[in-house]
Amino acid sequence: MVMDAFLQLRTALDSTTEVTGGDSRIGVGAVFIQKEIDRMVRETINVATDFRQLVPRKTMRQLAYIWNLKTSKGSTIKTKFYGDGGTGTPYPSEFLQLFAPAKSMRSDYEVTGITIAASSSYFNALASEAKDAIESHGVTEEQAMILGDDTGSESTGITLNGQVGVTDSWKGLKQLLSSAATIANGGFADVSAAYGSTRSATVGDREYKLNVQTVKTANNATNPISVDNMNEAITKSNIQGGKHANRMFLCSERRLDQISDLIAPQGRYVVGASAVELDGGMSVLAWKKYKIIGSRFMAFNGVTSVNGTSVVFQDADNSTLFLDMNHISFYNVAGVDVRHVPIVGADASQRSDVEGGYFKTYGIFVVDKFNTHVVIWNLSAP
Repeated sequence: MVMDAFLQLRTALDSTTEVTGGDSRIGVGAVFIQKEIDRMVRETINVATDFRQLVPRKTMRQLAYIWNLKTSKGSTIKTKFYGDGGTGTPYPSEFLQLFAPAKSMRSDYEVTGITIAASSSYFNALASEAKDAIESHGVTEEQAMILGDDTGSESTGITLNGQVGVTDSWKGLKQLLSSAATIANGGFADVSAAYGSTRSATVGDREYKLNVQTVKTANNATNPISVDNMNEAITKSNIQGGKHANRMFLCSERRLDQISDLIAPQGRYVVGASAVELDGGMSVLAWKKYKIIGSRFMAFNGVTSVNGTSVVFQDADNSTLFLDMNHISFYNVAGVDVRHVPIVGADASQRSDVEGGYFKTYGIFVVDKFNTHVVIWNLSAP
């Protein structure tokens, strides 16, 4: 996947001229520091996350991403057999216009001058702090992609901020992948809004297209995941038109262990299980050719029911997602995507004896179509 975080800095980074702001080592200036940070972004951000790098990153040049979700191909049939010279009236498709405003996020770092000077012979303190900021940036972004703006607290130490989601972030999969249909009709009876429109349980409504597909282990009790659940998720997505899309399962790390024991016991694949290779040479477990990705943050994406009539959304490990990645994207604004902004004390009015900078991203995480995604729920915690 192409990462265009520093495209507008290439001229400066490729320069051979020293600039003000280098550290205390002789012959090392800010240009070389920037090159080191550029390299670290490529090498650090993707090894610290699991789901983020699988989301296509695209560019927009406005403050919000606006799109039309097709809800109907017209009020009557578009295609028919007709006699010689037959005429008819065209029936245009119907759409629901949705919008998602971009958010800005940044990750700061700084090191005092005395620390840089005292450690320069054996330790690059500035590079170390920059690396931590990059890693935090990517991990927090993945947390927001999956758990959105859920401000509930968590005490397991999985997240960096002690919260389930990220305050003031975009909506994540936890909020977006829901359904207004009743449990009896394969939904969650959830009429929450998505991108400015409220979901509807009525098939004739345009807002009905905001609903995802669901697979439950049982009406009124949690159960372990089974290959039947996974097969049903694939089939439901197929029926909705996702058969030839780029799709994948997303679950927690412990659920991934459970699925591994299920489809590859004692290291031997059962029929349907295999391994697939991702970009970069990493291999992951797959079921019927669809890769299975584990992310620590899926441990807080829970949907359960104990009565068969209502569901509880909770911060627990009770679901696995089957995602149509053709309809999940991250849109950055004008290429501002993990862009580095150095702070090197060049401004005469800046009196603090520190060096550092920050990484900033302007963008929005978007699920632009819903009915080809599937939530497998009422799973017992692994």
